[in-house]
Amino acid sequence: MLKILSLIIFFYFINIASCFANEGIYNIKNNEVYLENNGNVLEVRENAKNISFKNGFNILAKNILTPEDFLKFTQISDFNPTELVSDYKIESEKITEINYYAEISINFNPERVRKFFSENSINLNIFVSESYLIFPVFKKFNTLYLWDKENFWYDFLLEEYDQQSLLKLYFPKKSNINRLKISAEQIINMNADKIDDFLDLYNKKKAIIIFLEQKFDINENKFDIKLDAKLFSNNTFTQIKIGDDDLSIKGKNSSEIDLVAKFIINELQNWWKSRIDSEELASNIESLILISIDSEDIKKSFFIEEALFEIIGIENAKIKELRGKKTIYEISTNFSIKNINLRLESKSLRLIKAESLSDLYKVESY
Repeated sequence: MLKILSLIIFFYFINIASCFANEGIYNIKNNEVYLENNGNVLEVRENAKNISFKNGFNILAKNILTPEDFLKFTQISDFNPTELVSDYKIESEKITEINYYAEISINFNPERVRKFFSENSINLNIFVSESYLIFPVFKKFNTLYLWDKENFWYDFLLEEYDQQSLLKLYFPKKSNINRLKISAEQIINMNADKIDDFLDLYNKKKAIIIFLEQKFDINENKFDIKLDAKLFSNNTFTQIKIGDDDLSIKGKNSSEIDLVAKFIINELQNWWKSRIDSEELASNIESLILISIDSEDIKKSFFIEEALFEIIGIENAKIKELRGKKTIYEISTNFSIKNINLRLESKSLRLIKAESLSDLYKVESY
């Protein structure tokens, strides 16, 4: 009886915790608004607030939607973003006789946002990635730069990266220590051992290599740039592709490197969203799987169940059996095991088969 009561309490807290999962995604910070001051400060401030709500929701939509769904969103004309706001804060404000300026941070309500997109036939697939370590390698005049002060490719990428996006990127600092630990040459030569050691140094499991080469074209008398991106995971290098086109650009002028940085960061965000979508089962038919969770360590089991139920939905899980100190759940889902594991990456968890000839899986940390 005591164990059943504990499970009921446990489910209650899991349900609450799931409501706050990924809450930071819905917080859009420091939206800048510039307006002409018409003399009525209250009216100008209200206009600025409404403009920031609209701009902020566009940013949120771009962060969480695939390019195809974002295009559908841009075609929705009749809606009021104010209705989707939980609260807001004017971070700073400057008023002159001529102009009005404000920085406004906005918290959008997750439930209202989900309902809005659902009513407009747009599916949300909001899952934050684990943190990928970035190797921004820059080549110019046959010289390679990585952790060097002269590597402005690093600076442009860092400037374009939005920490509130679904794909989490980590940029190690430019430092002498990092230069001693790994070089641009070792990365270009795909030295897996060195990259693994560097990842361990920062407690990361995966890396993305973003290589930019600036090359002088004698015939055209100008610099061209070439871009390439690779994923390093499980001791393997994989070319990153977006749809049918890989991330390589030729013929861009060197003065456009800042725009290329914006492009690659946006494409990497879309790459992450496409990974989530591509692993989803094509069939709408739900399958049943059994998942065993060790309930001896309450804190750890709470963490595991929170992560799992955020993915499959608490309404799709029911207790099938209490087996000693283990709780066996029956999960109804149209996600494959591979898809669930991809979504569990950010929590350093994965499902593995508990028994080779059954549909029973257990959750392990890695």
